[in-house]
Amino acid sequence: MKVLVLGGAGYVGSAVVREMLNHGHEVTCFDMMMFGAESMMPWLGRPDFKLVKGDIRNAEEVDAATAGHNAVILLASIVGEPACNRDPDNTRATNVGGAENALAAAKKHGVKHFIFASTCSNYGVADTDVPVAEDGRLNPISVYSETKVETEQLTLAAASDTLIPTVLRLSTAFGVSARMRFDLLVSDFTLAGHKDGKVVIFGEQFWRPFVHINDIAKCMRMVLAAPREAVDGEVFNVGANHNNTQKQTLGESVAKHLPGTEIEFVTKNEDPRSYRVEFAKVKDKIGFEPDWDIDAGIIEVRDCLQNGVWPDPTDGRYKN
Repeated sequence: MKVLVLGGAGYVGSAVVREMLNHGHEVTCFDMMMFGAESMMPWLGRPDFKLVKGDIRNAEEVDAATAGHNAVILLASIVGEPACNRDPDNTRATNVGGAENALAAAKKHGVKHFIFASTCSNYGVADTDVPVAEDGRLNPISVYSETKVETEQLTLAAASDTLIPTVLRLSTAFGVSARMRFDLLVSDFTLAGHKDGKVVIFGEQFWRPFVHINDIAKCMRMVLAAPREAVDGEVFNVGANHNNTQKQTLGESVAKHLPGTEIEFVTKNEDPRSYRVEFAKVKDKIGFEPDWDIDAGIIEVRDCLQNGVWPDPTDGRYKN
């Protein structure tokens, strides 16, 4: 299968590109390369890999890149609330307008599979006593999640006899990536414990679901391999019930793996998102179960930090 990964040089995208290549697919990575393309260097020169610099907002560039592919994975977007809040207009142009370009190109060129990487942040504030399933109420409370909800609707509406759309609502990602990020909770807390010996937690009672980037990539590969009736027009939460955790518990896990780390709680409600998520559907429909748990992810980042993998992990290039 020929797979176009839009946004493939990014934090999650680099894992997706590797997964697809490792399982025999031909891959094109399309990316603005805002943070560089060092993550793609291991595959440059391979006959089954192509790197294309392009802007998802440019319909002609997206159209040209899409021709000849069987599958499109849409990761390209402005990700995270801080980045989206800095420029809401550009966020909409990128996240929604870019998706419109990608869907139009996919339909024009007869693409079979279209996977949209959405987010569990779309649930916003949910009843944490009962994990929310895919048919639960969406409650977007930021520009970021609003654009994701709108793009979900566009993606599902594009279903046809020839195009199979699938929406994946991703848990908060963690894990070591070739394009690393330290502005996500697991890596952020682990870096704080390593560097400062202290983790400061705002809103320790809030719940989040987590998933490793390698498991995201695995799930996307499994969607492409699944029977049409299992994935056509479907929405899947991607993660595992045991990786739902409160921020306090996450901080305590970091302290367990970095002995001597102090935990400080700050009572603020600056980030009101709190949700536990149900993941039974993706297991039932395509057999997906994550390989990674949160403790393994903390250890992975800790070991890299202790071995000096990143000379300066506080550098701005490791944040969106």
